[in-house]
Amino acid sequence: LTALYETQVRQRPGSVHTNDRLLWPPSPDDIGWIGLLAVTATVSTAGRSEMDNRLRQVKSAIGRLRREGAVTLPSENQPRHKFEHFLLRNDGGNPLGTPDEPRYVIPRRHEGVDIPVEFYTNNWMHCLTDSEIALWLGLRLLAKEHPEAHRESGVFMADRTRRLCFGLTRDAYECHATLRRFGLIKGVGNEPRWRAGRSVRLREQGLLEPLHFVLDDQTLDDSATEVIGAALQSRYW
Repeated sequence: LTALYETQVRQRPGSVHTNDRLLWPPSPDDIGWIGLLAVTATVSTAGRSEMDNRLRQVKSAIGRLRREGAVTLPSENQPRHKFEHFLLRNDGGNPLGTPDEPRYVIPRRHEGVDIPVEFYTNNWMHCLTDSEIALWLGLRLLAKEHPEAHRESGVFMADRTRRLCFGLTRDAYECHATLRRFGLIKGVGNEPRWRAGRSVRLREQGLLEPLHFVLDDQTLDDSATEVIGAALQSRYW
């Protein structure tokens, strides 16, 4: 997500992704990839500095993206610079390793799923868990695909959609409770539920009714640390 944001604010819509940002900043006035990612790093017992450990974690993240087929490594054959200038691949492109690996193209207006810039600038990306972000993005896609339903009754994520389209576990889906607590989504017309999100009344009749949600992007205007901190304090104290 950080790489997608970085390239979209630096490159023109419709252009093919390029990456001239180094992992380690070449000078104090520059920003490397280690300065764009919020990672936990301290001085290790092996004598590595905090910055060395940050670099190791960034390389590990890029390596994971490579294994998932999300990026290519033009410098892969250079062991010391293997992860430099990594390139994003288009979603749904050719399989990794094929001769023509499609590069990521910066979307034009109305292409793809909109993510408000405040999701990044107000630190929401670094304060939410992976599961919370995955569910939030899934709901954003559903809202884009079904705008009228989102306005009138909210969108829902059926069990089959959750598993086959988004690859979310039931535990990941249940992050909707946390997203609602933080104010990022709201429930619409949802009756009392069992833990799995099934309507009590309809379950007694042998029927299933998924939860309906609407997105509340105004919450993103506030600092994630303040909103989440206040929500957690009110819950536990």
